[in-house]
Amino acid sequence: MSGRRGLFVVALVAIGVTVLVLILAAAVSGPRHKPSVHVEPQVTFALPPAASGCSGATAQPGGGEKVPLTVSVVAGQVAETVDVCIGSPGRPYPFILDTGAGQSTIDAGLARRLHLASAGAATEFAGVGCTGTARPVSVGDWSLDGVPLSTQQLTAATLPQMGGKGEPVGLLGSDVLSRFGGIRIDFDAGALVLPGPEGAPLAQSAPFSGPQGSPPTALTQGESGTTVPLTVTPATGDVSLSVAVRFVRGTRREFVVDTGSSQSVVSSSVARGVPLQTTGLAQRQSTVCSVITVPLVHSGSWSVPGLTLHPQLIGSTDFGTISLSGTQGLLGSDQLRRYGWVILDYADGQMVLG
Repeated sequence: MSGRRGLFVVALVAIGVTVLVLILAAAVSGPRHKPSVHVEPQVTFALPPAASGCSGATAQPGGGEKVPLTVSVVAGQVAETVDVCIGSPGRPYPFILDTGAGQSTIDAGLARRLHLASAGAATEFAGVGCTGTARPVSVGDWSLDGVPLSTQQLTAATLPQMGGKGEPVGLLGSDVLSRFGGIRIDFDAGALVLPGPEGAPLAQSAPFSGPQGSPPTALTQGESGTTVPLTVTPATGDVSLSVAVRFVRGTRREFVVDTGSSQSVVSSSVARGVPLQTTGLAQRQSTVCSVITVPLVHSGSWSVPGLTLHPQLIGSTDFGTISLSGTQGLLGSDQLRRYGWVILDYADGQMVLG
């Protein structure tokens, strides 16, 4: 995998169904006995109402557009979905709001049914213990619940827990979201706020960090929060965000800011090196091409520059197996939701937490 494609950045996202696994360590009576495993019933994140149309976006008095956002909380995990409308007059399709996806993705089956034109050859990608194929497709007549979107490329792929009945059919990633300059995710109000119409893609450049300015007033809405510097990495058709995370008083680690990850995750090597306290709990999560068991650890005291994060349980896995070069964790929606709202300012390299 090259360029850390966003499709693969979401390798630990619980896209539609999460199964909790409880490892009962106390049940171990000797070295020859395996731990007893209790599998909790499957849960499904809520999607936008089936009756929703393609005109949900509303203009804001102070400028910008507000797009309905379905926020679903299940077993401590958080997922957000929006309606992406494709075709004319347009039909809404539920997409995960996924800032960790550098390239927006659509279910391959839906892409075929919509007759989206191929935009290049198929390529192979790697997940945890698996491989798959994806191909670029072009979509021209589409919108974000009524907010017009320009002709762009999407990655068409078949992912676990995506494309079936009651499941999302795509990932709306940072390649699209960054074209608005910045976004505000209002978890409490169930809204995605855009400061204005979609603009040009971020110019390809070396990674840059902020803050380099002030977020648009359409996003701040007269409220103040804590500003945290972000590192923005813009490439052609691929944009990523990362933030420095520190456990206790140790080394700062680069975490992808990933709203598509319903559970924050740390690399196994970091968890061992800190060390983070183990729990005897694990979680079943979908990768881009498999379902894996992820041990849970206590975050303990952790922080980003200027702000102490809320202690919680986080997943632990080996990022090296999915070629996420330099990535040492994912800061997911489970943590971001605790602040009520968050601004991700792509243009100025900053995150504001309410």
